[in-house]
Amino acid sequence: MYRDINMGSKSKPLRLKKKSKREEIVKDRISELPDSILCHMLSFIPTEYAVRTSILSTRWKSIWASVPNLDFEYRDDSVLWADEYDSESYAGFFTFVDRVLSCRDPLDIKKCRLHCDCCKDDFSRIDGWIRTVVRHNVVELDLNVKIGLEGDIDQPLELPQCVFMCKTLVVLKVNSNCITYTPPTSGCFPSLKFLHVSVEYPDNDSMEKIFSCCPVLECLTINGLLGVDDVLNFNISVPELRRLRLELELDCVYNEDIKHTFFVNCPKLESLNIKQDILSNYLFENVKYLVRANVNLWCHYVNHQHACATALLAGLSNVKYLSLSAPFLEGGCLPAFDNLSELKLVLYDCYNWDFLTELLQRSPNLEYLVVEHEEYRGCAEDYEHEKCTKHVLYSESVPVCLISHLKTITIRGFEGCPHEEKLAKYLLKNGQVLRKMTIYNDVAKEFSMSQRASKACRVEFI
Repeated sequence: MYRDINMGSKSKPLRLKKKSKREEIVKDRISELPDSILCHMLSFIPTEYAVRTSILSTRWKSIWASVPNLDFEYRDDSVLWADEYDSESYAGFFTFVDRVLSCRDPLDIKKCRLHCDCCKDDFSRIDGWIRTVVRHNVVELDLNVKIGLEGDIDQPLELPQCVFMCKTLVVLKVNSNCITYTPPTSGCFPSLKFLHVSVEYPDNDSMEKIFSCCPVLECLTINGLLGVDDVLNFNISVPELRRLRLELELDCVYNEDIKHTFFVNCPKLESLNIKQDILSNYLFENVKYLVRANVNLWCHYVNHQHACATALLAGLSNVKYLSLSAPFLEGGCLPAFDNLSELKLVLYDCYNWDFLTELLQRSPNLEYLVVEHEEYRGCAEDYEHEKCTKHVLYSESVPVCLISHLKTITIRGFEGCPHEEKLAKYLLKNGQVLRKMTIYNDVAKEFSMSQRASKACRVEFI
């Protein structure tokens, strides 16, 4: 599978047939390109294939060794589960990586991607690979290293200290069930701007140290599994952070006593994306520049999160753009969204659809609204069609935004159910400055004749 690299080998010269005149006319224009362009072309393919180009001609023999990007991947589930696996292919991959890295001197490495399934006996070799790419001034490092969990790991693979101290590292992605973090007390990640960490049952100490030692970090993504043995307190205090994404699941049956806490103190934060099954506690401080938020709380069977939801939404009350999907939310947890101009709200059949009108009441300057109706099988089991209509209860007072600001409405997932029709007619009837309503379903064309407050409003069906 992996080509043996033997740069010093001499093969017997081949006798080539004399080319015809037509063949002599055809030029190999690609081979005539400068080395820099050829290296750039090879940087977009896995290193395994880049090495194979060495057999094309003498011109190509060593081009691959100067490619600034390295991409290594070995995936084999049988390695993870300690089954009988292809040991020859596994050993060939490790030998291949060893030899490629040995050919790099003295060239820098711009990007290194290492995705592999491995045995714990090979941790030392992987550690050596990481140290080698750091010595070559790596700019982007993507590590996805997995081992089977059939037994305890006596000595985990600790991320080398040189990674934390690397002056050229700008992007770091780590997704692993065996890598641990022990950053130094000071001076780490001096140039790191993008950090993506996938975690499985993290502990307070290592996580907090990582997030607090990134002086120029601008984008942080954390995803993975949270355990139940230790309730974590994540302190994300990053002075230059602009984008924060959290995608987390709780690895247990819901227990309302289990509440992980995220303390966010990022004075330059502009965008926040949260996706969770069970909502954690969120405490915000110094986030006055936050303008965009996306909140997706996808668990449908949790009814004891209103206090957490209230605190979370209060921290987002100054945003201009909000996307919200949370089946359990009710109007009582809503703050005033005085700056909100664009809103996307995902509704389910089991949702309190009048939650939308209260959200409109609290968003006086809203100009663009997207309502997305998604089906969920559990909703159909708990709510009959007739009950759904009872969830659309509109107050007599019309929200200010409908009277003076709301210009564009988009409705997706429209199926023509009574509660959907009632919602669309309500918006048309009360949207006094509405210019356009787009409904993604042509079964609702009867709405083109519905009463509308704005004579300039166009209704489109897609």
